[in-house]
Amino acid sequence: MWRVSNYPGNWPNRRLPILECLTTFTPDILCVQELHPLFHDVIVEALPSHAYVKDEFAGWQNESNIYWNSNLFNIVEYGISDIGMMEPLRRLFWVLLKIKIPEQIIEGKNLSDNINTRQILVATAHFTWEGHAQELITNVNLRKQQAQRAATVLNDLQAKFNDPHLAILFMGDLNENFHPRRILREAGFIDCFSTLRLPCLPTHPQRPSIPHEDNLGDCALDWIMQNNYARPILANVLRNLLCTEGYSVSDHCPVMCIYEIGAGPYISNKV
Repeated sequence: MWRVSNYPGNWPNRRLPILECLTTFTPDILCVQELHPLFHDVIVEALPSHAYVKDEFAGWQNESNIYWNSNLFNIVEYGISDIGMMEPLRRLFWVLLKIKIPEQIIEGKNLSDNINTRQILVATAHFTWEGHAQELITNVNLRKQQAQRAATVLNDLQAKFNDPHLAILFMGDLNENFHPRRILREAGFIDCFSTLRLPCLPTHPQRPSIPHEDNLGDCALDWIMQNNYARPILANVLRNLLCTEGYSVSDHCPVMCIYEIGAGPYISNKV
């Protein structure tokens, strides 16, 4: 979400496009980076059945949050992990959700309490931009370190919850299209496009764009990844949405994916 001087860029012209986008696609799970209280208010308005993390740590209000359809999921636990971002409020944010199973499905079936098909871990992060001053001084790729730490955190969470078959989704603005994806893939988290054998479409910049963003060129920076207990069915990058008066929801294009959960494990295409 594009911000200028801690205020949403091009606001309030983007308010209605954000509302239109969310009410059109109504995601069951929504992960947001560069969150702002004004964005949050629109999300709550567009998705009134969704819950989100309420916590005193300012990052949940001013950097990232995770929204989920409370008709489909109950929250079990949530947390944050420091994975080495330079920005003070950035963390890896996560929630453990329990899938609600309708009573008509439960009746007559011995589901016991099989958490393997009833829980999902959702995490999001916003990796440091490659033009950050610390990276320019040290020539160290900060996103490689952050991806390695993110993979460790996700695997540690799986071990913590004692569920080797836990479906895990990791998504966010990784600010790079090669090393973070490679590192996470090697740790067992594959991006949804590669799994579906689809081209990885550019997510930045969304047009119309300001000259500074256009000078950076088209690049896939935003990703949704999963382990082999979540099966992607359909994935897309929402480019050039036809919103009111032609304004964009963000300088990045939203990424969406439809998943099947609970019938795994799945065989991932490691390409």
